[in-house]
Amino acid sequence: MSLLRLDVLTAMALLITQKMLPPSSVPAASSPVARRALLRRSMRGCTFEGIFAMPLVYLNLPANLVVAALLSAGLHLPPDVYGLLVSLPFWCQLLQLGIAPALFGRFRARDIFLVMIWLNIAGWSGFAAVLGLLPDYVQAHAAMVAGGFIFFVGFTTAIMAVAWTTYTQSWVPGRIRAVYFSQRNRWCQLSNLAFLLLAGWALSRPTLQVFALVIAASCVFRMISAVYAQRTPAEGEAVPKTGVSWSEQWALLRGQTMFWRMVLFGMAWGAVLNGFGAFQPVFMLSSLAQSAQQASLPLSLSLLFGALALPAWGRLIERFGARPVLLVGVPLWAVASLPWIFVTRETHWLLFVVWALVGAINAGIVLAQLNLLMKLLPTGAKGFAVGCNIAAAALGTAIAPIAAGQLLAWALASGWAATTVYHVFFAFMPVCAGLSLLLLRRVREPRSAPVEHVVGALRNIRMLAGTLGLGFLAQALFTPRGKGQRSEW
Repeated sequence: MSLLRLDVLTAMALLITQKMLPPSSVPAASSPVARRALLRRSMRGCTFEGIFAMPLVYLNLPANLVVAALLSAGLHLPPDVYGLLVSLPFWCQLLQLGIAPALFGRFRARDIFLVMIWLNIAGWSGFAAVLGLLPDYVQAHAAMVAGGFIFFVGFTTAIMAVAWTTYTQSWVPGRIRAVYFSQRNRWCQLSNLAFLLLAGWALSRPTLQVFALVIAASCVFRMISAVYAQRTPAEGEAVPKTGVSWSEQWALLRGQTMFWRMVLFGMAWGAVLNGFGAFQPVFMLSSLAQSAQQASLPLSLSLLFGALALPAWGRLIERFGARPVLLVGVPLWAVASLPWIFVTRETHWLLFVVWALVGAINAGIVLAQLNLLMKLLPTGAKGFAVGCNIAAAALGTAIAPIAAGQLLAWALASGWAATTVYHVFFAFMPVCAGLSLLLLRRVREPRSAPVEHVVGALRNIRMLAGTLGLGFLAQALFTPRGKGQRSEW
C-alpha cells in the first residue's frame, strides 16, 4: 500500500470519526473543583487505556521477544534479514514526518490517536489471521509477508506515538507530569509483565498458530483500551482555525537549540538500544535459553523492577529535573549491561540480575526522556516538533540494526563460535552508551538542579556498590574530579 493511499484512508477515517463525535463531548468545567474532577477522570481513563494497551504496544516495539521469536524461531530468518525487518518501524517513523504535519493541521491529536489505534489493531489482526490460516504460505514467503505487516503496523504506530505525545502534553499539567506518568507507567509495566509471562508460557510450543493466538489476544485487549481512550474526557487542543504552514513551524522550531541537542542525544541513544538490544533476544533464544518461555523469565524481572522503581524516578525527576536523571541513569545502565560480555548457558542465571537492574534503570531513562521532550516542545509547533524528534531518532535506530545484522551475519558465516561473536558484539554496548552522554551534556533544561544533587539522592546505590566490591566504580562515577569542579557523572 502506497503512502499516498494510506494518507487518503487515514484522512477518510478521521472525517468519519469527527462526524460520529459531538463537537465537544465534555461539558466545560466552570469551577476549580469541577476542573480537578475532570482532570482526575481523564488521568484515570488514560491510565486504564495504557494498562489494556500494553500487550499490543509491546508487540509494536521493534525486536521484542515475541516478534524476535516469530522471525528467528518461527520463520527461521537469517540475522541480516532479521535486522532489516526490525528496522522497518524506524523507517516508518521517518516517513510519518511527511504525513503527520498535514494531519495535525486539519484534525485534533485526540482524533488521530483514536483512529490510529483501530488501524493498528486491524493490521495486527490481519497478521494473526494469515499466520493462523495460511502457515505454509507464510513460511514460503516469510520475509515478504512479515515485512509487509510490520511496515503497516509500524507506520500506524509512528503516527499514533506523535498523536499520543501531543495529546497528553496538552492536558496533563506540567507540575504533576513526572509523578503522574511514573504511576501510570508503573501499572503499564505490571500489565506488560503479566502479558510477557503468559506469552512466554504459550510460546513453549512456537508454532505459527500459537503466535497467531498471542497476537489475536493482544488485539482484543487493545480494543478494550481503545474504548477507554474514547471515553477519556480530556479533549486536548483544538485544531487551529488558521492552518500553520510547514515553513512557519520549521522557522519556529529551527531556532530551538536545546530541542535539537536533545534530539541528537535521542538519536544516539536509540541507536545504542536498537543496534545492540535488537539482538539480545536472538542471542538468548539461540545460545542461552532452551525455549522462549525460559527466555521470558528474566525479561519479566525487567518489567517488574521497572514498575517498582518508577515512583522513585518520578520523584527524582520532579525534584531535580529530567536531564540530571539521564546523566546518572545512562552510566548506571552501561555498568549493569556488562555481564552480556561474558554470560554463557552455564551462567544464564546472570541474566536475571542484568534484566532486573537494567529494567529498573531503563524505566527512569524512558520517563526522563519523555519529560525532557515535553519541557522543550515549542508552543505553536508541538506536533511538528514531536514528529521531528521521532523521525530524527528513528534515523539512528533504523540504520543500527541493519548494520549490526550485516556484521553479525558476516562474523557467523566466517566460522567463529556464535557465543564468542555475540560477546565481542555486546562489548561495544556500554562504550557507545557512554559516548552518547557527550551529546546530552550540552542540553540545558529549564528549572533543573545540578547533577550532583541526583547523585546525592542515590547515596544508597553508592553504599551498595561499596559492599559489592565496586567502591572504585562509585568513586569514579560520583566524585568531583578536583577542587571547585563538578562531576557530571
